[in-house]
Amino acid sequence: MQSPRFTSRQTQLGTLLFATGFGALALSAWDNSSGLPFPMPAFWHNQRALCLLIALGIAAFGLFVLVNGPTAADERRGTSWKPTRPGRRFRSLIVYSRDGCHLCDESIELLQRYSACLPPIQEIDIDADPDLQKRFDTEVPVVEFDSKIRFKGRVSELLLRRLIEGTPPE
Repeated sequence: MQSPRFTSRQTQLGTLLFATGFGALALSAWDNSSGLPFPMPAFWHNQRALCLLIALGIAAFGLFVLVNGPTAADERRGTSWKPTRPGRRFRSLIVYSRDGCHLCDESIELLQRYSACLPPIQEIDIDADPDLQKRFDTEVPVVEFDSKIRFKGRVSELLLRRLIEGTPPE
């Protein structure tokens, strides 16, 4: 997953820019329909096309910043979360995967972000073993902690955190 191009602070500025540009466009529409109840500066009437172009540009740039800023999920993914009790959980961590599986790659990347709490990841390619291929063919990635399957298909970060929090350190 590509990281956002803009920070949360810049995204707040993007919101302000979008609202300002959209507000100027709304004022123009209101002025064209029934007239504004307050006077606008002379340049507004003399350079209307330029004002509309600037308002449209500001709104478009603000929207661009909003779309390319961090999402709530990105902000939750930060490294600031730590379990209440530090230490490594579980004795083994196996990820059953296959080559070219983007969900497998995402799951391993997510598990690596919590490496301080988890044992080293043992990755097993199911295509190398016919029994594993029959067992997990359409379910990869499959994540197993201490011989117990905890995730199939996708690893939920929220559930992973709960699993870490609910398991005492070794």
